[in-house]
Amino acid sequence: MVVASSAISLEAARDLAIRQGFPAFILSDCIEGEARDVGNVLAAIAREIRSRNRPFKAPVILLSGGETTVTVRGSGKGGRSTEFLLAFALAIDGLKGIYALAADTDGIDGSEDNAGAYADGTSAARMRARGLDPLRLLAENDAWSAFSTIGDLIVTGPTGTNVNDFRAILIEA
Repeated sequence: MVVASSAISLEAARDLAIRQGFPAFILSDCIEGEARDVGNVLAAIAREIRSRNRPFKAPVILLSGGETTVTVRGSGKGGRSTEFLLAFALAIDGLKGIYALAADTDGIDGSEDNAGAYADGTSAARMRARGLDPLRLLAENDAWSAFSTIGDLIVTGPTGTNVNDFRAILIEA
């Protein structure tokens, strides 16, 4: 009997969102590829929904899972979920009404003690206001520092299970 899986966790999140009155859709539970590329693609979908109400009508929650990767180019701190979010935050910079959460279900995202982080259209501006260059931090694989500085890390501690990465994106009407 399977008691936990990526599909089960996404279905539970979808069902909770619907009970709370938000339409929610699971895009996939097996998304792979470079975390920053996945961040850019999902940000493009979120922007399309926000500006054109397609392929879904806002408000809506998009859910996805899988195992992205990070090609280490720099010497920063972080992991797949925060790198995904930093790229996502840059791609929605300045836009209102888009919010994202990304976390590793085991409670540890890469090299630090956080499970992941959350981001919105103000994230990159808040980083810059603290003297950080989010583009440089992405180039250095230092998404942990970016989100730690603005206080947007998610710290759960070890969860005792690992059913892939979890991503939720809310697009408001």
